[in-house]
Formats: sequence, C-alpha cells, structure tokens
Amino acid sequence: MIGRLLDQRYQVDELLGKGGFGHTYIALDTRRPGNPTCVVKHLKPITSDPDFLPLARRLFNREAETLEKLGHNDQIPRLLAYFEENEEFYLVQELVEGHPLSWEMAPGSRWSEEQVIQLLQDVLPILEFIHSHGVIHRDIKPENLIRRVADNKIVLVDFGAVKQIKSYSLMTTEQLKNDTVAVGTPGYMPSEQGQGRPRPCSDIYALGMTCIQALTGLNPKQLGEDAVTGEILWQHHAQVSNQLASLLNKMIRHYFKYRYQTATEVLQSLASITNASTPAAVASVVTQVVGHYLKDGYVTATKVMQYLQELAKPCYVPPDNETNSSSTAQPLTAASTLRATEVKSTLSATTSIPTRSPSSFPSRWRSIPQSKQKLRLLIGGGAAIAVAAFGIMSANHSQKLSSTTAKNEVKPVANNHPNTPEQKKSCLIVVSSSNLRSSSGSGQRRTGKVIQAGTQVITTGKIDGGWVEISSPEPGWIWKSRTKNTCAAK
Repeated sequence: MIGRLLDQRYQVDELLGKGGFGHTYIALDTRRPGNPTCVVKHLKPITSDPDFLPLARRLFNREAETLEKLGHNDQIPRLLAYFEENEEFYLVQELVEGHPLSWEMAPGSRWSEEQVIQLLQDVLPILEFIHSHGVIHRDIKPENLIRRVADNKIVLVDFGAVKQIKSYSLMTTEQLKNDTVAVGTPGYMPSEQGQGRPRPCSDIYALGMTCIQALTGLNPKQLGEDAVTGEILWQHHAQVSNQLASLLNKMIRHYFKYRYQTATEVLQSLASITNASTPAAVASVVTQVVGHYLKDGYVTATKVMQYLQELAKPCYVPPDNETNSSSTAQPLTAASTLRATEVKSTLSATTSIPTRSPSSFPSRWRSIPQSKQKLRLLIGGGAAIAVAAFGIMSANHSQKLSSTTAKNEVKPVANNHPNTPEQKKSCLIVVSSSNLRSSSGSGQRRTGKVIQAGTQVITTGKIDGGWVEISSPEPGWIWKSRTKNTCAAK
C-alpha cells in the first residue's frame, strides 16, 4: 500500500496502525499546495458475503455524513474525503498534531483535582455539540482524547466509522435485523451500551470513568464495584473533594436513569463547584438544605456549617506553579492511531507531561474582577441568611421532637443517640464489602476505609437505623445488612 495513489489524489506515505479489519495511513494530498499530510483510514470488510456489501456501503456513507457535520467543530477532526475503490472503503481526515491523554495517565500517576476539572470543562462542550446532532461517540477514553500541540486543546477522535462496520460484518442476520451491536471499550462502557443500547449519558459515563482514572492512577478494570448496587468503588484510591466526587459518582451511576442525562447538566453542576457564590450555586445549596429538612425533619449544625463553607469559597483560580512544564515536552504527530515506536521513544525522552499554562486557561477560570467582589459577597451573605434560617428552623423542630420524646419515654436511653437501641456487643462477619463511616444518620462521613468481605468485626451494641457501630478492626459505622451474626462477643 505504501506509495500507492488513492482516488488519484492521496499518496500513501506511512503506516500508522493496522488491525484485522483495516489499516490507517499517513498520506500526502497531491492536489493541494505543498502536499500537506492527512490521515487515510482503510476498511476492508472481513466477510466476502455479497449481501453484506450494500449494508457496509450504507453504513459507511451514513458515518461519513455524520463526520462531515461534526467536522465544523474545532475540537473534532475534519472529514476531507471518503470514497470506495474495489469494494473497499476509505476515509480521509485532518491530521491532528498532538498526543493522546493516555500518555499523561501513566499507571500510578495521579492528576490534581484542578486538572480533572479542566478536562471536564474541555470535553463536556464537545459532547454537548455531538449530542445536539444526534450522535453518540460510544468510545470516550484517554486514547481518543488528543491534546493538540498548537493550543493545548482537547480534540475528540475516532467516531467509529470503521469500528462500527467491522462489528456489523461480524454479526448474524438476526443481529443485523435488531441492530443491537455493542461498540465500546470495557471499563469505560456502561451496561446499557454493552447491551447494544447506547444513550447520550453513556458518553457521560465514559468521560466520568476517564476522570476517575486520572484521579486514581488506576485503569477502570482495576476498580472494584459494590456487589449489591453495581456502583464503582473508587474514592478510597483518590484525594478528592466531596463536591467533585459527588459529581463524578452521578456521571457513572450503574443505572442510566440515575446519571446526568446531558452534558449541559454536568457543566451546570461543575459551575457550582468552581464558582461557589453564583446564584445557581446558592440555589443549589438552599435546595439541598430544604431537601434534608423535608426528608429528615431537621438539619444538623454540622451540615449548616458545611453549606456555609461551600458558599464562602472563592471562584476557582488555577495554581501559580504548574507541576508539569509544557516547555520540556516533545509531543509527536498523532491521529486517531499513533505509532507505537514513536510513543515509546518520546516517553523515554520526556521527563514531564505538557499541561496548560495558567495563561491558556479560559477567562472564566481566572480570578473575578474586584468590582464583582461585593456582588459575590452579597449573594453569599443572602444565602448564608437563608441557610441559617433553615438551621434555626431545624434546631427548633429538633428541640420539639426531643422534648416530646422525653415526655413519652418510660425509660431513658443511656447513649447520645435518642433513636439508637442498645444491644449486647456481638461478633459479626462482613458478607459484602462496606465503606466505613465516621458516624451514622445524615451527618455521616466516609473515612476512606473499606471493611472487606470476610472480615470479623466487633460491635459496640449501638444501632442507628440500618447502621451498626463497630470498635474493631476500625472504629466507625457500617451498614448492618452487609453483615451476619457469627458468635457472641466475649
């Protein structure tokens, strides 16, 4: 294939990658001044069934039309041409100079929270764009997110034209009829996509898993999951704020209906983290307070203080000293597929991974002007008053409840949990891994520790709702339904 002239225009110059169903090449466009380089993706269907060719042609044309629409976005490679020769298909795309984010996510290396937030800010608008055109990418992962040399922006590549046709060529007649082929990468692909039913929120799941990989330094396949709910267990591997962890957890919920449904929703939640005193953030905090009050009939003083602290946060400002320097990196030419030998040589010659310099961040990431500080303080002050009012309501309501309870009690409870029955100490065995909490009820906090299945624990005799307090091997609270009685404590 090297040296061959395709479509009487594109001269194949170099092999980029190959697989059982097609190859990717760097080619020269001989009809443009200077013969600029481009990427040619060659698909040769692996089936010789003559009935499959019309289907492959239809799918190929449909994918090419999709890429033509999406190419108007600066962060998606443009489609330059597509054609068929000798019952084989070719896509010609813009060559992206840069490197995939997989280079920056070496095993064991962890990104800062600010870097992950910036990644979300970069990629979510791309997802907004493609979803607005009715397109689901279906393979969001570090290898398909290219950091462009020219401006450090993230470019989304590999929209699966070749991949989809390959999958269809392997399908039975019944599968073709039902159109339930699964395209994606295990670990980044949610359950509904694995069943051949992807949704826009499937891309949100994959992006969330990519961010978790950056925070933990672990491949998604290395993360455990809750045996009961199927949710991914990852926070004990990362140093992350509760706010960002909550956002990422909602992006990767096992059941798609519980996830963010649109990229816009994720961006709005992200704004409440990075700009804590905006009206949207204030409304979000007040909504949380009201929700807790309606659910539990009270809001603890600790919760009120947490909400006030969140509202008092300044707008996010990127750190002055970047841990990585872009000047020492030597990024290589990259398209949707990269030369493995060049990847290895460049990684060995590069001591740090290029990241954005502070000047390259969008203006909304810089410190807000002094003239807006008063407005932000007024908004924060108003929210603080609202939260404090709910706190007073909560305290009054709690006092009424406690006084009523005291009157009706025949025998007082001898601990600090009015609704916590006393039990004898006992020896339990954990049958399903459980996160260890510092306390029970609405004020609980994760300790970052996990009590593994099979561990024997000693209880203190206190139970609050479904939570049971343990003293060994670690003090704290675990969910009682994940344990079973084994013996009486000595």
